[in-house]
Amino acid sequence: MKDTILQDVAEATSLREGVAGVEALLRAVHRNESGRLADAAREARLPIPIATAIRRELEKRGILMRQHGLAFTEEGEQWVREALGFAEESLSVEVPLTPQAQLPPALEQVVRAMEAHLAAAPQTDVTLDQAPCTAETSVRRAALLYRSGALEGRRIALLGDDDSVALSIGLFGRLLAGRQLPRRLVVFEIDERRVAFLQRAAREADLAVEIIAHDLREPLPAQLLGTFDSFETDPPYTIAGASLFVRRGVELLEHGRGYGMLSFGHTSPPDRLKLQAALTSIGVATTALYPAFNRYAGASILGSTSELHELVATGTAVANAQWHGPLYTAEVNPRVRLYQCTECRQRWELGNDDIPATIEELKDKGCPACGNHDFRRTSKRTTR
Repeated sequence: MKDTILQDVAEATSLREGVAGVEALLRAVHRNESGRLADAAREARLPIPIATAIRRELEKRGILMRQHGLAFTEEGEQWVREALGFAEESLSVEVPLTPQAQLPPALEQVVRAMEAHLAAAPQTDVTLDQAPCTAETSVRRAALLYRSGALEGRRIALLGDDDSVALSIGLFGRLLAGRQLPRRLVVFEIDERRVAFLQRAAREADLAVEIIAHDLREPLPAQLLGTFDSFETDPPYTIAGASLFVRRGVELLEHGRGYGMLSFGHTSPPDRLKLQAALTSIGVATTALYPAFNRYAGASILGSTSELHELVATGTAVANAQWHGPLYTAEVNPRVRLYQCTECRQRWELGNDDIPATIEELKDKGCPACGNHDFRRTSKRTTR
């Protein structure tokens, strides 16, 4: 039967990538204008002998044919649209992978639309390690998700969304394809202000986005486990944060397999090893790494940039358990909660002795000793 084709082909070819590898080649054929198997294999990131074996199995099942190059049969064309959610015509969008690369005009219009929505975004909450990326970065992520086959016809989960990637995904499809690209788009967000903002913006733009208010330290709703194909996250700036948010993403993937996108700050070599160890422990590997892909307004703790990891989850079982222990930067590394007044040199600890809990609030209120509104982070504690 048609609904078993992907699994049957994966088993017939002993494909390590499983169903995802078959889907990747089908998507590459759909986008491939040359019709050459070598081009489709490169796009799908598959060795040519493996791609050849998949092609043969798909030909046996009446999905592909070799006539003036590799192409779908009429029956196969209808099947990929119905079963995989492919449009009749694929988008032709250049995805800039470095921050220096200029956006193509098609993406520029999406950025302008995003900027209009972000004008009404709530103030960041640094206690949650919020540091929204720029509108351009958010759109670049949506474009990369599309290029990587993680968007069109997919069920995608966003773990935290102070970057408003859900809006970028919706606008990307609306403006460039005239339709919603994902089959399902769900956001898990702890900040109720962000939840309300995203709901309002999606409603105003007539975008199909589900926003779920949820603290990812708590187990995910059981009915959603294993019901997604891909995930995206820009977690708290700690190894614990990256580990938890990616873990939740894997728990949401069907059979624990699929695509993930992780944005994370540039780290020291020891912390990079810890990050890779954390990912490996939950059966996740980095398949591509783009340094300085993300740009942020502010976010001095990240140096205003961070790298982007494309991930593959391999199906390692993980438990949907509650998270215990520190997670956010202020919990993992309390030193960053100390700020020094640039005028009187007094040092203040956020959230202690009636001092506001965030640096934004402290700047607004002013130094308790002299009223100055300018501070810098410090790690040295003094008595007052």
